[in-house]
Amino acid sequence: MAEIITVANQKGGVSKTATCRYIADICVAQGKKVLLIDFDPQASLTKGFGLNPKLFEGVNTSNICNMFYKEIVQVINIADEDSDDVLHLIPSNRELGLIGREIFGLDLILRNFIKTHQLTKVYDVIIIDNNPKFDAMLINTILASNIVVVPVITTKDEQEGLHGFFQNMEEILSAYSYEVEKVVIVPSRYNKKTNVHKIYLKIIEEEMPLYIQNSCSIISKANVSVSKPVPEKVAFQDASSYQLSVYKFLHVHGSQLKKEEREKLLHLLEKIVKNILKK
Repeated sequence: MAEIITVANQKGGVSKTATCRYIADICVAQGKKVLLIDFDPQASLTKGFGLNPKLFEGVNTSNICNMFYKEIVQVINIADEDSDDVLHLIPSNRELGLIGREIFGLDLILRNFIKTHQLTKVYDVIIIDNNPKFDAMLINTILASNIVVVPVITTKDEQEGLHGFFQNMEEILSAYSYEVEKVVIVPSRYNKKTNVHKIYLKIIEEEMPLYIQNSCSIISKANVSVSKPVPEKVAFQDASSYQLSVYKFLHVHGSQLKKEEREKLLHLLEKIVKNILKK
């Protein structure tokens, strides 16, 4: 059965889409069959593969909104040409945002879609990207997943925002009597030369697991961990301009990083993904 991973935070700009991309490519490199679901009306993940979200609006078999009407949603093959890799995408578009305003009370649409189409038997890993709001769409993805990955920037506002995110998540899990198996907080865009980042990395590492343990009785039943921080590197921006994950970019183009730095970053990302997937 597949691991279903939702990458979420109610804050924007915390590297959710970048995190989805490198998780996916690392899993594919390990021979896993991967499905990406873009559940963000901004369609950053879809655009990141060079796809135009407008092409998937209206009457279209790949319109993600079809799942709300129990209709077919055709996946897009985004694996490399001449490759046996299985990397598929359900693209997003702006219509999802319009539907998202009207789906209150329909919080299990995505879970039921995955179950009805037996996607956990087709894929080894399903990864879901989200919009930066705690709304009905994010609720759908949490209730469809067994692993929640939460990228966060190591600053005061971002760290404090985690409390609200986990409070909201706790309420939803409680309302539906649902439990996730694992929660991984991933400090992203970390600058070790900045004292603020050092201070709040330590706070996140030491205090957030305690906060969850003391204030979130359902979430605390999960395996909760904080990964090593992902550094702020120009390679992430370069990878985006090439429409690649940073993991693939480092392998294909090498970037401006020295070999030792490049290998260190690759090893770090692989270690993070191993921790996310580890039982």
